[in-house]
Amino acid sequence: MYHNDIMYALMRERARDMRAEGDAARAGRAARRAREYWADRMPVPGRIRRPRAAAPRRGGTAPAR
Repeated sequence: MYHNDIMYALMRERARDMRAEGDAARAGRAARRAREYWADRMPVPGRIRRPRAAAPRRGGTAPAR
């Protein structure tokens, strides 16, 4: 095997490893952002949300079309 074939194989393997590492880092970032997003929006366990007060009603019904 020639030197350039060996180097090509090594660089291809290194590039594959770096791509896999980058993919894992991006997946981890996305998972962390998703956890933060849903942590802000999910109710806290043990705390009951109070129902909202009803909006004041306007008299009559919706206009007919």
